[in-house]
Amino acid sequence: DRPDPPRALRLSGVSGTSLSLEWDPGFNGGLQQHFLLRVEGPDAPPPPAALVTSGYALTLGGLRPDTPYDVTVRARNARGDSAPARLHAVTSALPEAPPPMWEEPPAAPPGGPEDS
Repeated sequence: DRPDPPRALRLSGVSGTSLSLEWDPGFNGGLQQHFLLRVEGPDAPPPPAALVTSGYALTLGGLRPDTPYDVTVRARNARGDSAPARLHAVTSALPEAPPPMWEEPPAAPPGGPEDS
């Protein structure tokens, strides 16, 4: 049979440019299975926006900060694909860069009194 969908799809980590996911495998249908992940959202990884893994966790990188993404995970075996497990997640905002410890004085404009 086709495999059962992954269960308990969840976020295990979030950054400004990545989402880390984990899930529990469903019944594999009596055959070896792997998992197909698809990410949809602005600037999702370039097509095909699908990644395959035989594990139960994956980090999706190259994403935009503070941006919503829809992730689907399907189990796949030799008989076909499961129904999808779905998750909506938002990357975090990147922290602002700290101000410099000191600032360089502005350069003197050309044509000052020394050029006369």
